[in-house]
Order: sequence, then C-alpha cells, then structure tokens
Amino acid sequence: MSVTKPRWPLYGLKLSHLGWSLAVFVLLSAGVTYNIDVERELLRQELRTEVTRKATTLVSQLESELNANIFLANGLIGHITADPNVHDGEINTALRTLYKFGRHLRNIGIAPGNRVSHVYPLEGNQAAIGLYYPDTPSQWPGVKRAIDSHATVLAGPVYLRQGGSGLISRTPVFLEDGSYWGIVSLVLTPSSLYAAAGLSPEADGIRMALRGRDGRGPEGEVFFGDPALFELDAIKLSMVVPGGSWQAAAYPVGGWEAGQEKLAILQTLGVGLAALLALAIHGYQRNRFTIEVSQKRLSSILETTPDGVILVDRHGVVREFNPAAEELFGYPAGEILGKAISQLLSQPDGQPGAMPEQEHAMLSPGVHQHTGRRRDGRTFPVEITVGKTVIGDQPFLVGVFRDISERKAMDEWLRQLATTDSLTGALNRRAFLEAAEKVFQVARRHGRPLSLLMIDADHFKAINDSYGHDAGDRVLTRLAEVARGTLRATDMFCRFGGEEFIALLPETAPDEAANMAQRLLTALRDVEVATSKGEHLRFTVSIGIAALSAEITGLASLIRSADAALYEAKNQGRDRWCSGAD
Repeated sequence: MSVTKPRWPLYGLKLSHLGWSLAVFVLLSAGVTYNIDVERELLRQELRTEVTRKATTLVSQLESELNANIFLANGLIGHITADPNVHDGEINTALRTLYKFGRHLRNIGIAPGNRVSHVYPLEGNQAAIGLYYPDTPSQWPGVKRAIDSHATVLAGPVYLRQGGSGLISRTPVFLEDGSYWGIVSLVLTPSSLYAAAGLSPEADGIRMALRGRDGRGPEGEVFFGDPALFELDAIKLSMVVPGGSWQAAAYPVGGWEAGQEKLAILQTLGVGLAALLALAIHGYQRNRFTIEVSQKRLSSILETTPDGVILVDRHGVVREFNPAAEELFGYPAGEILGKAISQLLSQPDGQPGAMPEQEHAMLSPGVHQHTGRRRDGRTFPVEITVGKTVIGDQPFLVGVFRDISERKAMDEWLRQLATTDSLTGALNRRAFLEAAEKVFQVARRHGRPLSLLMIDADHFKAINDSYGHDAGDRVLTRLAEVARGTLRATDMFCRFGGEEFIALLPETAPDEAANMAQRLLTALRDVEVATSKGEHLRFTVSIGIAALSAEITGLASLIRSADAALYEAKNQGRDRWCSGAD
C-alpha cells in the first residue's frame, strides 16, 4: 500500500516538538488576532461610514437652509445697483417680500452710507433706525470686513439686544461705477435654522457640535454642541459660509468601539484555545506520534482556514499553498509549489510578475498591499500579512492573503459621498466651489471665455405645498437628470442650495451660453413628474447667465452676476433666461 507524503512544509523536514507547538500557536493566534482585528476594523469603518453619511447629510441641509436665506438679498442688491435712488415705498415692499419668502429670518435691514434707514419688521426694532455703524464698536468691525472684502460676511451667532441670539449676514452694495452704496443685513434665528436642518447636539446615535463663530473655521469658538467633541477622534467636516467657514464634528454616542465588547472576549478565547491546542499537540507528539503526525495536523488546520495561507522559504519559493489560496488565485497547489512567489503578483503596468521592490516588500514581515494576479490573468487588490517562523532549523515566511476589493470599493464610495449631492447626484456646493475656482483662475489667466448659468426651479415652494416634498424631490431629481443630459461632458453641474443649481461652462462665450440656456428651458418644459397620488405635474425653470469679463473679479462675483440675472428673469415672468450683460 502506497503512503502519501504530507505536504507541510517539506517531507522529511526535521522539526522539534517545541517548534511545532510554537508554530501552531503563532499561526492560530495570528489568525485569530488578524480576523478579530479585521472584524473590529470593519465594524469601526462601518460605524465611521454611517456617522459620515449622517453628518454629511446634516451639514448639507444646514448649508442649504443657510444659503437659501442669505442669497435672498442678492435680488434686492441687484435692484439697488440698478436704481440707487429707489424710494421708500419700493424698499419697504422689497423688504416685506423678502421677509415673507425667507425662512428663519428675524429681521432685514438696509443702511445707505452705513446708517440704518429701514428695518422690517419695524416693530421691536425701532431703536435700530438711524444707527450709524462706524459709531457702533460692537458692529463696525464686521461691517468693515464685508466692505473691505466686497463680499457677504456672516457674523455670529451673537447675543442680540432685543433678546436671544442671531446670525447676521451683511452684504455690501457697490454701484456699477464701483462706488460704495451701503449695507444690506439679514438677522437669522439659529435655533430655527438648526431645527429645519434636523441638527441637534445628540440625535439618531450621533453627537454633533459646530465651531467657527464669525466664520473663523477651526480657529473659531464652539457655538453649538459639546466642545469636547473636537478633542476626540470625531468626523470633522468643513462647511463654507459667507466670508469664512464653520467646522462640524460628529461622534457616535458610544464611541468608535461601541458594540465590540464581544470581539475582545472572542479574541481571548481564541488565543486561549490556540495555546491549549499547541500544548496538546506538543504533548501528543512527545508521547505518541512522530513528526509526520504533527505535519498532518497542521496541514489540516491550513486546509480549513478561510484565508489564503502561503509558506515561502528565504529564496521566495512557495513551499505550501492551502485550499483557500487555491480558490483565491485559481492555481492548484501542485502547479504553484516550487515556483517563485512573484508569479502570484502583478506589476503596476499590469504585466505578470513582481518588481524587485515588490518582491522585497513581500518577503518583509508586516502588512502590505499589492496587486494579485489570478491564473486566468485577472488582477485584484490583495492585503498580505507576513510573519516569520522557524521550522526545525530553517527560516520561513508565512503570508496570509486576503482579497480587499470590497474595502477598496467602499473607499471609493466614501469619496463620492463627500463630493456629490445625495438627492440629485450632482456635485455638492463645497466640491463645486473648489473645482470651479481652479477653472475660473485658468480662464482668467489665459483670457479664455467662461460662462455660468444659475438655474432655479420656478414656484418650487408651491410645488412642495401642493404636492408634497416627495414630489419636490422628484422635480429636483428630474431637473438634474435633464440638465446633465443636455450639458456637455466638459461642463460642471452643481446643486448649489435648495432648488438652485449652477452650470459652469468652460470655453463658452455669452451667445453660446444663451443657446445652452434656451436648450435647457425647452427640454425641461416637456418633462412630466409623477406625484405619489398618480398625478402628473410640469415645471419650468428660470436661468440667469453671467460671463467672465473685466468687471468680474472672482468666482463669487461671477456667481453674484448670474444670480442678479436670475432675479431679473423671475421678475420678467419666469420660464426664461436673462443675461447679466442685458
């Protein structure tokens, strides 16, 4: 009767009893620890992903709520710029209208020449009439900052004389000749703003905090939630506000280790079992069996472990290839034993084999990431945990191989989550502003044409009120789908806030931008959106166009110009486009 020689690691290799026991203990302990650590990391990553998703949604909603109110002032500014001598009746009507359509507004005021002349509502704010900002130390620095920067500046939250706290948005008004006209200010109620965005210090399993009072970002004071969150390993997200930024911190209520108590118990039990098994093997070998019996037992362990385990000698030659490794790489053990470990790796250019530095890393203890190559030529990302061992008097390397394709896919998903709007799939405001600023600078530096479309769904509040927010969400989703299908691949499309979208058109002159705007209007007029009650509604949009010119000093200036043109399109009856050059 023939006897099959054991494969692990080499037939006839002389191993001491203690060496076998230690090898089994190290291997099993490493396997238990590795799997527990991987599971612990997966739980931690899943929790971080969930906290990131929730925090990103809250920050996005807070940005939308904040900017939806602040950008209300742009229409009034455009009106003042066009007619600096606007009379009191028109101003009162405009302030009343802005207050009616705004959310979270406490009051709106204007100050020609830095002296407050109108406030709405007037009741409770009469004392502010006639206030001269340069004579008011508590407010003048913020006003002067807005004037010097030629941009909207958000101050606060601050405590108000009439009680409570408020966020104060101050926008300087400059006339077409460049002269300074005055200030338009909006005071928002923070508690109403936070509630509308769904933000609270602790809810849905996460704790939230905000810092950056007066737009100072990470350097600013904490004004919402527990300041201690910023000292922890919290998820930190930056939020752009006019004139600066806020920073949000999100942290799970039970910490990042929540729900992992059982893993520590399992790890202790696993290492204990590994030690017991090693001692049992040692005693069994010493008293009853030969080295061949211990080889078979260890081979059995390798054949049942779910991870690919490969034994390599000091020359990089494969000496053991367990069943999980066979399944991972597609090679039968008999075909790969005695071959170089580099045959299982892929070079950066996709060619089979390993570069010298790759092979050197593979033969070094530690955790490495490489590109694995299967027998059929397909490649995949693989994580390799390499440890040293001595069997008998010969050194070996034990590599535990794991396919990390799913982990890589999750990393890519997290990247997309940070840059896109979750409802429409368009770029979110933060990602757009970062990318658009680079496009703007290139166009201005090289004198290339650049246009911007500000797109706003008409009567969107009425759609929400009449058909429900689900129908409103479908309108925004269909608007984004049609816009992406109409725009070119080189154009950038963003959900800027609420029902407002922006399309940035590189290498596009004003007349070409007008043609694109008309195509969008025509395409969207034919769109029907089904409501939850089976009804079908149509919607239109208004579009403001702005183009890069000598008067445009920055990306924010280009956006303001398009927003003023959008306001004019609304005034002319909606469902049309207007250009900032008109």
